Amino acid sequence: ALTDLSAAQRKFADSLNEFKFRCIGDAETDDEICIAKSLQEFATVLRNLEDERMRMIENASEVLITPLEKFRKEQIGAAKDAKKKYDKETEKYCGVLEKHLNLSSKKKESQLQE
Repeated sequence: ALTDLSAAQRKFADSLNEFKFRCIGDAETDDEICIAKSLQEFATVLRNLEDERMRMIENASEVLITPLEKFRKEQIGAAKDAKKKYDKETEKYCGVLEKHLNLSSKKKESQLQE
């Protein structure tokens, strides 16, 4: 969204920079010249602002987003894998316990040896 905003602001700055008064006479008045220069100056300020915004976006990506993605992949992924392994071992253990509880007393000795 910030990049779209930046692009729109740049287009606006370009249109301000290219703004020309339509004169009724041959020459522009002092006020028209002053307003045109002010719009060009404002366009320059907007471009500088958008340059800084783009630097901020790139910096945010390097400082915040990349480390968070790395953390998610390395730390959270490892924890999820450990949880899956734990769940699998727990299921196996519970299955063995159920099997042991369902044995008759004659079969217990041979099954316990297993």
